[in-house]
Amino acid sequence: MISPVMLRDAGLARLGQAIYRGGILAKGVAACSSCHAPNGAGIPAQFPRIAGQHAEYTEAQLKAFRSGERRNYPNRMMRAVAAKLSD
Repeated sequence: MISPVMLRDAGLARLGQAIYRGGILAKGVAACSSCHAPNGAGIPAQFPRIAGQHAEYTEAQLKAFRSGERRNYPNRMMRAVAAKLSD
C-alpha cells in the first residue's frame, strides 16, 4: 500500500511499482495493472481509473477493502486482493 513514507522512500516506491506491474507471486496477488491497466486508466464500467489518485486515498481504500469496511462492489475482488497485502 502507498503511504506518505513510501513517497519519501525510493526503495518503497520501486516496490510499489513492481507490485503494480507484476503483483506478488508468492502471496497470490495479481498485478494491479492487470485490471487497472498499465497506465492506471482502468476499464470503464469494470475497473476504476486509479491514475492520478492521491496516495493517502489509495492507501485508505486498500485498508478499507482489507478490513471489510468497504463493501460497495458486487464481486469482492478487491477485498480478496487487499487481504493478501500488508501495510
